[in-house]
Amino acid sequence: MNAMPARLAIRADGDSRIGFGHMMRCAALAHALLDAGHTLVWFSRTPLALPASLAARIDVRPFAADGDVADCLARTLGDAGVAGLIGDWQTTDALLCAQLRRAGFWLALIGSHHGDAEADLVIHQGFEPAQGGALTGLCEGREHILLAPGYAGRPPRTIRPQVQRLLISLGGSDTPVLDPVLGALKGLPELEGVRIDIKRATPGADVLPEAGLLDELCAADIGILGAGTTLHEAAATGLAAIALPIAANQRERARQFETFGLGRSLDPAAGSFAEDLRQALRSLLETPARRQAFSRAGEAAVDGRGASRVAARISHLVSATPTQLNPSISRVTAGPAA
Repeated sequence: MNAMPARLAIRADGDSRIGFGHMMRCAALAHALLDAGHTLVWFSRTPLALPASLAARIDVRPFAADGDVADCLARTLGDAGVAGLIGDWQTTDALLCAQLRRAGFWLALIGSHHGDAEADLVIHQGFEPAQGGALTGLCEGREHILLAPGYAGRPPRTIRPQVQRLLISLGGSDTPVLDPVLGALKGLPELEGVRIDIKRATPGADVLPEAGLLDELCAADIGILGAGTTLHEAAATGLAAIALPIAANQRERARQFETFGLGRSLDPAAGSFAEDLRQALRSLLETPARRQAFSRAGEAAVDGRGASRVAARISHLVSATPTQLNPSISRVTAGPAA
């Protein structure tokens, strides 16, 4: 079946309070869908958060529900003339999803925590499959990780014998974990001569950076990173990293990161956290072979082309006739938030 261009909608928000992860992965998918010939309308409570380069290519509209949210969104989608919706929410409303599908819109959901919500396509974000391919309307695993175009086709990372730069980035929202991290590293003799780049959350920030952390990830030799979307980016760039889940919904991703040999994972709430962090960092500083092993594993796991693969699945979905769509709606199993 040849995919036909369609008019599609995206619904996602992001700012320094809730973080930018939802918008980052939707922005990556938006680039791939545009490249596939589709047109996009992006509905958001934070419409100014999209970078100018992407906003110039799509129809960005503020979304402020008046009264019943489901009814308002269905009317809004109908007025926009879209075929379906790609939704990426902090909390997914199962009743809203059901009403949208009854109204005739196909629905794709991004993330891993949707409770009893139902959709035509579910796009999980993680290093390992959660459902084992049990659902036909499912994109999951490393090959479907949504990353910006700059993460695809990168050359293998060169591992320097001596570490020159350490990147510390704990996400786009403010977190109290940063102070214990800096306290643990203060005066560490092994860091003498190492440049430490600290990416702090900017209070009141409301715009998704154009290039994200790509340049910083590529320039660093080691990363101490929050266990959000940045871990996917670190793997794609081959950066040896220590993952710190700073919220409960990041613990599963951090576990997968270590399980697949992509880096270390530490619990910031552990009583031994400071010493655990120092030991993990010393190991990476002193052992280039260990950094190289993490680097090669990350590059092999995440090739940066997940957005193109998901866009192809969506193109197939919107080209199908109603009778070709999966008659049994995909049921999303409750799990950790993405």
